[in-house]
Amino acid sequence: MPEQPKLAFIGGGTMAEALIKGLLNKGLFEPSAVLVSDPLQARLDFLHETYGIQTTMSNLLAVEADTVIFAVKPPQLPDVLREVGPHWRPTSMGLSIVAGFRLDQFAPFFPQGTPPLVRAMPNTPCVVGEGITAIAPNSDVDASQLDLARAIFRAVGEVLELPEHYFDAVTGLSGSGPAYVTLIIEALIEAGVQQGLPRRISRELVCQTVKGATMLVQQSGKHPAELKDQVTTPAGTTAAGLQVLEESAIRATLCRAVSAATERSKALGKG
Repeated sequence: MPEQPKLAFIGGGTMAEALIKGLLNKGLFEPSAVLVSDPLQARLDFLHETYGIQTTMSNLLAVEADTVIFAVKPPQLPDVLREVGPHWRPTSMGLSIVAGFRLDQFAPFFPQGTPPLVRAMPNTPCVVGEGITAIAPNSDVDASQLDLARAIFRAVGEVLELPEHYFDAVTGLSGSGPAYVTLIIEALIEAGVQQGLPRRISRELVCQTVKGATMLVQQSGKHPAELKDQVTTPAGTTAAGLQVLEESAIRATLCRAVSAATERSKALGKG
């Protein structure tokens, strides 16, 4: 018989896979102690063959685990909770990475009382171990469970513990942020190609420039505006480029993008 799962995922998509990979690489769990439930057999076969974990199409088997991570799409979560809530083990902890679904919205689905729950908002750089995840526990989570939640998400990047009322803004900024950044990266690569650079070289230049600029902000301790000024000489090339960006209202556009994503997260929470 397979080992009783210590950690289970309901939903086997990209973020679940990123967490599985990180946790196994860090040695936090053995493959035999991890289980994934998903309605797609082909996906389950891939996860089993790639990572050696247990798989099932039954969500009820998943909730036998000590820790259960809800990793489904927001519209699917209520149906999943209606199915598993009555069968929840009182000692098990739930982790939700479902955008827009608040901790207090879980309560109606658990007739025996709300279990220990941690809401989390990771982002896609978790796939390469460079993500950031905001977490918020409910009052039933004890210290050891919170430590475990932190460890699970630290396997794929950094972790911030925040009050839950920040989560819609977190979703709009860091949750959706990788898409904004990759759009900018795509545009810069195309700009390099338009100026005559081979695409491979333009891509390499842009990716390392973005990576280096990010590390400079993180490690220097200086305000981004100060770092920008350091590379901007009067009447120079950078000044000419920045003038175009400011005339195009890039700051306001990015602020509107984050605001729109934040409002969408709020709407998802209202069902």
